[in-house]
Amino acid sequence: MVETLKVFFTINDTIVQFVHGQVFFALAMMMGVQWFIQRSRLELGRALPWLAAFGALEAVGVWGNVFIPIQQRLLPPDIIQNLRFLQLVVHLLTFATLLGLGLRLSEPAVPSWAALYVPLVIVLVFTAVLATNRALVSGVDAVNNATMEALLRYGLCLPSALLVAYGLRLQAGRLVGPLKNNHLINVLRVAGFGFVFYALFEGVFVPQAPFWPATDVNAERLFELTGIPIGIYRSVVGAVIASFLFLSMDAFRIERERLNEELQRQQSLMAERERISRDLHDGTIQSIYAAGLMVEDLRHSLSRLSEHVSTTGDPLLGHMRGQLDAILRVLNKTNEEIRSYIYDLRRSVVGDEDLSRGLLDIVTEFRMRTAIPTDWHVQGCRAITLPAEQRQHIYQIVREALSNIARHAAATRAWVELRYDDCNGDARAQRIQVRVRDNGKGFTQPTLVTGRGLSNMRERAALLKANLELESEPGKGTTVTLTIVAESRQSGYSQQDKQSLLIGNR
Repeated sequence: MVETLKVFFTINDTIVQFVHGQVFFALAMMMGVQWFIQRSRLELGRALPWLAAFGALEAVGVWGNVFIPIQQRLLPPDIIQNLRFLQLVVHLLTFATLLGLGLRLSEPAVPSWAALYVPLVIVLVFTAVLATNRALVSGVDAVNNATMEALLRYGLCLPSALLVAYGLRLQAGRLVGPLKNNHLINVLRVAGFGFVFYALFEGVFVPQAPFWPATDVNAERLFELTGIPIGIYRSVVGAVIASFLFLSMDAFRIERERLNEELQRQQSLMAERERISRDLHDGTIQSIYAAGLMVEDLRHSLSRLSEHVSTTGDPLLGHMRGQLDAILRVLNKTNEEIRSYIYDLRRSVVGDEDLSRGLLDIVTEFRMRTAIPTDWHVQGCRAITLPAEQRQHIYQIVREALSNIARHAAATRAWVELRYDDCNGDARAQRIQVRVRDNGKGFTQPTLVTGRGLSNMRERAALLKANLELESEPGKGTTVTLTIVAESRQSGYSQQDKQSLLIGNR
């Protein structure tokens, strides 16, 4: 039976190698398409480009085992050795990408920069080693190529695959767990076990090499014992990984649906709060205002009546005037409270009293809508409160700047910064600076002076009596800086204001 399998798979080795590469190429296509058509806030989504690159490089490296033997009958030995060297480089890039994937999945246990720079350093070091080895080898040396590939698989493939398995398990608990979907958790865990077997068949069963354990545990020995080539095992493992990672993409669908539900809920809540505040303003407050006018008119009538009744004043009339004054104060207080309620209701729609809170809501909404990574930073003393109208102008300027980033900048990252300066705790003028920048394609200076959006931003800045600056160069992104000088205001009404509150708030 074993001999029959050996003969069968030896005859069909080209098909085995092609299927092996096709499995990982399918993985690359699935992950690449998923990443391209649907960006995600899940950290799992940041690993999709690494998965796509890993699958594509694995496929190219495996297909080299089909392409090179075909060319071996047509090309001279030196060119064939160069092709084998390029195949080693492809294997190196494959395993380095696998390492980057593992580091990305392991965040924040490892710093974010490690996913890029650690694999890059390893690629440079191993490339130098392979190039030196290539320069020292003359003629066709298959044994030397197998030795270098075995070293790559032991030193880089094996630990990288195990790191990916750990990272997928970590993601199952940290990122998909909050979605409260046990199916997704199990899917990611199975995909993690798939990478454990990938580490076994790709990083343990290496080509036969003149050092232990490659002398005893290798792909050739496995073929001798079972009659099944290593490509079959690797194809099965690749199919398991691709299948369960494809199933894990359901996490992005769930995330999208929940984001849509949350947006709809927020929109409904804001609409309802706006309706309630409008009804209170147009109905209840006007009724209180009308009642206040009638009480005020009756109070003045009693004053005129007391002048005709007695020059010394009637105690009963004086008591009635006191009661009317008390009613008027209650109406004024009720009016203040209702207006405060209206402000609280509308604040959730137009932004919190704290400028930083409102800007953070805008940044969060921008992240969710565009999937552009946007950093938010605030610094300085916050002992300042801007009127709602001024905050609205600032919000609209920031919204317009972010909208330009999404529509025109082709940016991959954005930054929004809020800085409070000259905060000394008194009522003197204080400076606030809001900066929005991106790493997009930028604009030329003639482009900056055109467009209705920019005109609106400048008009709002003028209403704020603020300074608006735009800096942009082609290829260097765009920076919008708004600088506002605001004055602290003391809250509260004077006694005279309270007496005239009803008249002044028609």
